[in-house]
Amino acid sequence: MKTFSLTLIDTAGMTRFDTVSQFIGADAEGSFGLLADHIHTVALLRYGLARFADHTGVWRFLAVPAAVLRFADNQLTITTVRYFLGDSEDAICESLEAAMQQTDSEVHTAKAALAKIEHSLIKRLVELSSHKGGGL
Repeated sequence: MKTFSLTLIDTAGMTRFDTVSQFIGADAEGSFGLLADHIHTVALLRYGLARFADHTGVWRFLAVPAAVLRFADNQLTITTVRYFLGDSEDAICESLEAAMQQTDSEVHTAKAALAKIEHSLIKRLVELSSHKGGGL
């Protein structure tokens, strides 16, 4: 069976698989598949789950918020902000849930810090206004 390479790229780094036999993903038009020797293709993967199999038939699942896919010369490259990779759909869901909880925590911390800064700025502006007004 002919294979191709798959390179996943996100802000954290890169992962490469050298013996991929097939890839199934989805863009705005719907699901599609890629096999070795496919014509040059560029697609925008939509938010969701894709999957690929290696030469032994083992499937892996890939969750992306959105991604750019490029296939040329038996090399598939998927570039995204962040991806989640797993051997089962359940593992992907657990990874996504943990990442969402982490993001929610970080957003909450950032909002609290911004509220503190805003409070300090308003307090300082009131002090400056009082100082200017009192000096007249």
